[in-house]
Amino acid sequence: MWVGVDVGAHRFHLVAINGRKRIVGAEVIAATETAEVLEFMTRARGVAVDSPGAWSTSPHAGDETVAPKFRLGRCSEIALGREYGIWVPWSTPPEPAPGTWMATGIGLFDTLRAAGHDPVEAFPYGGFRLLAGGRLAKKTTAEGRGQRAELLRSAGVEVNGLEKSHDFLDAALVALVARQRSLGTARVATCGHDQSGIWLPAAD
Repeated sequence: MWVGVDVGAHRFHLVAINGRKRIVGAEVIAATETAEVLEFMTRARGVAVDSPGAWSTSPHAGDETVAPKFRLGRCSEIALGREYGIWVPWSTPPEPAPGTWMATGIGLFDTLRAAGHDPVEAFPYGGFRLLAGGRLAKKTTAEGRGQRAELLRSAGVEVNGLEKSHDFLDAALVALVARQRSLGTARVATCGHDQSGIWLPAAD
């Protein structure tokens, strides 16, 4: 199976899909419950997480072709904007920011790597944008959730009643990315200077 994780400051939404892209698990787990998170991952063949995997090393700090908002960010964030026209609403800072959702997500990456997993970063909004081929309604609206659920169905993932939660829909998209990465069909945005990469779905 493949697992996708949507990260919040204090909890994770996790979704697992099998080889037929059917959802075989969906749970909300507190970020402090490390053992429970790892238990959910026991049979995972691949994991993707909606979070930066590390703090920025600012490889583009002196690049004046990059907007000031993003110069201290990572290669993946800049490449996503340049190559796909999708700019993240945040830029990963070079200094740790304790207590934030990013800190929680980076901590999860560290935990998963220590347990022998090879997690990758995904960006649900960017992934849904690519599947939609254009703009999306806000995920906090019924229209936005319905649109995302339909995009998942079109990609072969049955959402099984997860439409009411945009967090679970995001996690399902991230799980799809994890599966595609294992199959070699996912796309990745990076320019390579810092080894960061934001993985994105391909049409399945």
